Amino acid sequence: MMLNLGYGKRMPIRKVASFAVVMFVLSIYAVLFSLATSMLVSSPMLYVVIVFFQLILTTLLESPTLALISSLMVILGINVLKRYVLLLASLLGSPALYYLVFAVDTLVKNASTYLVILATYVTLYYSWTFIAKKGDYLIEKIKEKEIKKPKINVKYVALALLISLTIMLIRPMTLLDEIIYFVGVLTSILIIGTHRYSILATPILSWITTPLLYTFREETVVVELKKPLTREGIVLGKVAATLTHGKPVNEWLKDKITAKSPSWYWRKVSGDYAFDPYHQVNYHILITGTSGTGKSSLARKLVKELYYKWRIPSLILDPHNEYISLVKELGGVVVDASEISVNPLELDGASPRERAVQVADTLQRVFRLGNLQRAILEDLIEEAYAEKGILLDDEETWNNTPPTFQTLLKVVEKKIEYAESSAERSRYESLKPYLRMLASTIFRNTTIEFSEILSKPSVIAMAKLPGDYVKSILSETILRKIAHKMYLTGKKNTLNNYVVIDEAHRLYRRGVEPSLVAKLMMESRKFGIGFIIITQQPLDIDESIIANAATKISFKITEPENLDYIAKAFAGFVTDNRYDMVRKAIYYLPNYYAVIKDSTLSDPVIVKVDTLS
Repeated sequence: MMLNLGYGKRMPIRKVASFAVVMFVLSIYAVLFSLATSMLVSSPMLYVVIVFFQLILTTLLESPTLALISSLMVILGINVLKRYVLLLASLLGSPALYYLVFAVDTLVKNASTYLVILATYVTLYYSWTFIAKKGDYLIEKIKEKEIKKPKINVKYVALALLISLTIMLIRPMTLLDEIIYFVGVLTSILIIGTHRYSILATPILSWITTPLLYTFREETVVVELKKPLTREGIVLGKVAATLTHGKPVNEWLKDKITAKSPSWYWRKVSGDYAFDPYHQVNYHILITGTSGTGKSSLARKLVKELYYKWRIPSLILDPHNEYISLVKELGGVVVDASEISVNPLELDGASPRERAVQVADTLQRVFRLGNLQRAILEDLIEEAYAEKGILLDDEETWNNTPPTFQTLLKVVEKKIEYAESSAERSRYESLKPYLRMLASTIFRNTTIEFSEILSKPSVIAMAKLPGDYVKSILSETILRKIAHKMYLTGKKNTLNNYVVIDEAHRLYRRGVEPSLVAKLMMESRKFGIGFIIITQQPLDIDESIIANAATKISFKITEPENLDYIAKAFAGFVTDNRYDMVRKAIYYLPNYYAVIKDSTLSDPVIVKVDTLS
């Protein structure tokens, strides 16, 4: 049975079906090759579209040769267009145009692109001649035509080619650019034809050669960022490099961070990095790094500049009394934590049950209590409220004088005394040492005036307190009271204060439930508070604290587990060698250099941080 194909052509249906099956198999073949090279091609979807387009073109025109030529011409055209964009970018100094160039660059500077296309169309050519028993339509048509030999002066052609070869030797390009440049010269000569003197201009003036010659110095040019990477704000330092995808050129830390094919690498750039909290998705800042790399210096700069530029005061929770001199310089308030008292059991607008859950959660995380101990502790706290006449179902009693840890300790001692079994007694006795310690420290009736410490730069100096347990509970109590006070002021959706937490890994260890800091960060606009979290060990703090910091700053980290963890947070996604480049950069950073990623940047940058004198 024959199938009428039109134009007087007929073909057996079986042969048509066989051809359709082979074309389907070849399509799958092209897709598999495309996906196999997707790790080396910046836009695999674009590549797949090009391959399918050429498959369709091959079928319609009955010419694998024409399809192959058109494929190479598409890539040649993209490369030349890219070069014109690069020339325009160098004239305008536009970073956005440079980033567009880098994206296109990886598609056209990849040998696998050409290998896959060539393999696809060689296969198509033989399958076409084998199944349809036809020659190539384009080649057959060319054979029918009489092609006159063009009149070209050999001397001028030779001289033009010598000029182009000299240029290639004196100013070496990449392999692909050399090929495109030489093809451009030859093509221009053929187009010009009999114009003898014009041939001599083809090595430097043609639609292909011009952009190549005037832009191939891109490999030694530092991209000049004429404006800060963010909008007007606090200039934190000079940008040294930006994470870029493409063929590595002009690398930062070239001897240590190297890539030989299109990939992620640190490209040298210049310009200022400016921080503006009002242009971030949230106000929070995370600062990590090993001791002595510049974390505290940067934090001091931020506290000072935030106050001078926008009159935003910062409250600093200072475990080592390192910020006292700065706060005094700003005319702020210095609070010696050993000379005050704070009561974690004050309700501050919460119900007795809510506060019992919150305090039990804090003590469980700080002391690493078990779930049974926590449940018992919640009940004990509710009994302590009842001891003071504060009842869950009577809101009028919530204004009574609240209990303290001393009250809670007496409740536990009474439970131990009247326990009906040794098992019950041991459960209460397991909590007594913690409560005895807390009852003998600063956790009594609150004496600190929060209105004063929120109105100007302030520091809670905690160096004299007896251990991280007390510091952690004090910090969380102060934060809860500040959040309550800020909420009552009604100044929502605006930045009123920053809270700086140094050595956060000591004060807010990772637990089963998110810490108070993590919860406040999630609802920061409700309270008008921004956080600056400083830590040497990001792995030890709540994961949600890191996730909710719009601006992440990392100085040098060498400890493997913390380095891996923070590198993933900064990379954002793991593709090709992006994560590896971020990890190596953080590991090799000199002191006072930092990798910075914020919500206004698509990729991290390396900044040489300016520090306060």
